[in-house]
Amino acid sequence: MSYSPVLKRFLDDKGIKYEFFKHSDQRTAYEAALEMGIPANRVARATLLRDYDGMLMVIYPVSRKLKLDELNARLNRKYTILNAKGIYVPLANVYHVDAIVDESLLGHEPVYMVFDEETLCRVPGSDFQILQGTAVWYESVFQSKEAATPTDSLIMKHVQPIVDVMEVANRREYIKDKVLNLTEIPAMPKIAQEVLQLGGNPYANATDLSAIIEQDPGLSAQLLRYARSPFYGYRGEIDSVSDAISRVLGFDMVMDMALGISMGKAFKNPAEGPLGLNAFWRHATYSAALVQKLGNSLPGFHRPRPGMAYLAGLLHNVGILLLGHLFKKEFNMLTKAMKENPETELIELEQQVLGVTHAELGVWLMEAWNLPSELIIAVKEHHNPDYHDTHSVYPNLVLIGNRLLSAMEMGDEVTDTLPEQLLNDLGLTAEGVEEIFDMIIKNKEGLDYMAMQMAA
Repeated sequence: MSYSPVLKRFLDDKGIKYEFFKHSDQRTAYEAALEMGIPANRVARATLLRDYDGMLMVIYPVSRKLKLDELNARLNRKYTILNAKGIYVPLANVYHVDAIVDESLLGHEPVYMVFDEETLCRVPGSDFQILQGTAVWYESVFQSKEAATPTDSLIMKHVQPIVDVMEVANRREYIKDKVLNLTEIPAMPKIAQEVLQLGGNPYANATDLSAIIEQDPGLSAQLLRYARSPFYGYRGEIDSVSDAISRVLGFDMVMDMALGISMGKAFKNPAEGPLGLNAFWRHATYSAALVQKLGNSLPGFHRPRPGMAYLAGLLHNVGILLLGHLFKKEFNMLTKAMKENPETELIELEQQVLGVTHAELGVWLMEAWNLPSELIIAVKEHHNPDYHDTHSVYPNLVLIGNRLLSAMEMGDEVTDTLPEQLLNDLGLTAEGVEEIFDMIIKNKEGLDYMAMQMAA
């Protein structure tokens, strides 16, 4: 099957002159170029890389190979090759991702592009440069190779159609535009707005906070149940939100809990399924309690604000809520992909199906709602074990908590291995973390009730 008409339309729209050349699908692009009398250093290929901060397209001749270690060192990144089936056409603008291009492709007339397993596309060299848009041109991270091997990662029998890839790229732009259009995203609930305003008042007290929370009987009941739970070990009477604040939870903790719980009510999503509200809030509730307790166990110089730690655990996957609320078709597509590929990481499925991850969606929403930078960082970096920059304690604790919860088949981590270096950096031990986890599980009845209330 040929996908040339799709690329043809793209090139026509750009006013580019081109010509397609067919070759045997039993040959690599390198072998085909030699057989057709085309200099291999004029045949451009593309590889997609990714790390926890995003994706990068690398474009270079089939006669050369990428020095990935050197590229990572130069860019201070940890890229790996994206293990997705298919050939990617070396046109950075098609995919809407950052790109680097081998400088050795400059000055050639014409340039040929690997298009699919049996097609090369010839375009003028000057137009090839224009088509790369804002891509950066590099030289030192590529080197010549003797010959392309039969296992060349770009010559595959199962080719990813360019039409699908373009649809994913367009889907990303559609999702991003809709989220960044502030009239499309759900409004922050009134209670959450009032709590945020109160947080900026240096004279605010427990009476002020209680008055806001008590406007919502459901929110009040949830906070009271949490304060009365064995999780805190308070044996006295707690008859009001004011009691919960002054005797057990504290002002900051209740403020952040109220903020997170009230914000969660802004989304109307399906209840069932791996991304449904029942699964989401069960994981979020356990994660919040676990991250808070882990944070309390840290040495003083690492210790985060308890309320913010709780909020980070509760809302780090808020992008999933936004996806289901605003993009029901895409939400259903992702849910189907998860069921069909249970061993594949959620982030990888999101990139392949949607072109955008729940972390990106969450960051866009948090920024639109002007939420604290600690929370934004937790949403953005909670899958990244190598993040050690500003407010790193929040995403680091969320990651550890999620690894622990994966043993209970909660959340989207595919491994329960705890990063030893991360534990050391935080002053934690695997034994201490497991002990905290066991304590959280002993209170599972109360957490399950809270999750049920959140999902209702």
